[in-house]
Amino acid sequence: MNQEVLLLPREGVSIDAQCSPAHAHMSEKRIAMEIPTYEQPAATLLYVEDDTLTQELVIQILRSKFPQITLLLAENGRTGLDLFANNRPDIVLTDIHMPIINGIQMAKKIKELDKDSQIIILSAADEVDNILESIDIGINHYVLKPISLEKLIAAIERCLDNISLREQIKQKDEYIRRMAYYDNLTGLPNRQLFSELLNKAVAHAQRHQRLLSISFLDLDGFKNINDTLGHLVGDQLLKGVADRLKLCCGRDQDTVARWGGDEFVILLPDLEVPQEAVSVAQKIIEAFDQPVILPDRELAITISIGISLFPDDGDYGDALIKNADFAMFCAKKKGRNQFHLSNTCDGNICH
Repeated sequence: MNQEVLLLPREGVSIDAQCSPAHAHMSEKRIAMEIPTYEQPAATLLYVEDDTLTQELVIQILRSKFPQITLLLAENGRTGLDLFANNRPDIVLTDIHMPIINGIQMAKKIKELDKDSQIIILSAADEVDNILESIDIGINHYVLKPISLEKLIAAIERCLDNISLREQIKQKDEYIRRMAYYDNLTGLPNRQLFSELLNKAVAHAQRHQRLLSISFLDLDGFKNINDTLGHLVGDQLLKGVADRLKLCCGRDQDTVARWGGDEFVILLPDLEVPQEAVSVAQKIIEAFDQPVILPDRELAITISIGISLFPDDGDYGDALIKNADFAMFCAKKKGRNQFHLSNTCDGNICH
């Protein structure tokens, strides 16, 4: 199979000795017309080359074949390394022999910055030592001079495929993480994630002698809504409640989670005084004085809340949860639509 070859200058040979400017211009036009487009994701490519004419010809190929790629250009390894550090391009295409820092040295430093970087080295066939060193430092591809257009394009396409695959894996991992750690209905953290965040918050509070609170919330009369209006309305209500609870917790470090069913939990770390937890609970009670707006109706709902505090009501996560749950039961028992502190409940407190 015939391959179209772009002749680039070997060491010490001028590009003018290989083709005339007119011939080069005609080749560029022919290249642009004959190379078919290839559907690939948008990406940024850093091209490092100190020979101006070589750079212009390769740029022509890149722009005609990969119009979706954004190009960054450098004339030596030092500038290329700075551009990589500041822009983190998806692909690096570099010659070896350049002033200040050569292509191999630059590629090695780039791999130290980002081991997953996609790097293509342009090398003469007789530069065996450089090719072996490129392999040793993890260069993804090398293309021999004189450059075959087919091989250069194939190397860039493989890099783009790797980038696309990594993005798909990243999205899949994120989806799996969300399934494992977030409630599918409300989008809130689930019990698993909340427990992990709570354990970290308790450890932080122990080290720095800080207060934190757990609020355990239960919707009053939710079962009756589910039984009379159906689970669809019940789900809509749970989503509306979740949104309203998030509005009541204004700090970035506060966590609202769905514990299960119609139960929610709230973690308030780094408190100055217990009254801060009481204030949030009161704000929640008052917020549900207004009905929750659903797509085809409004529903009035109230909430009972139990509050436990670290370290007085427990020095580990499970104890704080159990005592907040018990305090919520006390709030239910005393008439619902109110909050109750764990240390004011009758009965045993878990420590």
